[in-house]
Amino acid sequence: MKRKGILIGALALLAVAGLIIYQYRFAYSEPEEVLTQDEFVETFEETEALEDVDGLDRVGVNGNSPEGKILDVMHQMTHQKVVANQKWGAVPMTTRNIEQMESIVSTSEHIQSPEVKKQLLQIIAKWERGDFSEADMDHNYIWDLQNGTLGKARGLLSKEEELQFIEEWFIEGKAEEEK
Repeated sequence: MKRKGILIGALALLAVAGLIIYQYRFAYSEPEEVLTQDEFVETFEETEALEDVDGLDRVGVNGNSPEGKILDVMHQMTHQKVVANQKWGAVPMTTRNIEQMESIVSTSEHIQSPEVKKQLLQIIAKWERGDFSEADMDHNYIWDLQNGTLGKARGLLSKEEELQFIEEWFIEGKAEEEK
């Protein structure tokens, strides 16, 4: 009888631990307030706070880049906006970077599929309008194209979380270390 009680207690503990792990890794509620593109521009672009990390030439992507490099940069741009357990690298979601990415994707002859090119341009068009409400889905679309296995986005960062990400990665220079 004593063993049965210990076993039940252990199973209950495992169930609670499993629930906590599930909620931490997979469940994520949408934030009440997100950083708008207007706030981002006013706080970081107009003050030139991101001048040192702005521009896609810094990360070596251009119109002659292979599809994999283009996907990698777009993927890293979404990191500013999404919740994911793993993030490798980051490129700021600045107006200049979005415009440069639109030019690169629209003129690229290295994107293998017309469907992929069309979808990437649709994603960029949303970003150009300041619409990041589906940045997690955009991330996961690109992540799937890259055969991602770790770091699937599971929601959007709150305004505070995004500000912290920008500070850590772009202001303090972590993005520069990733080169």
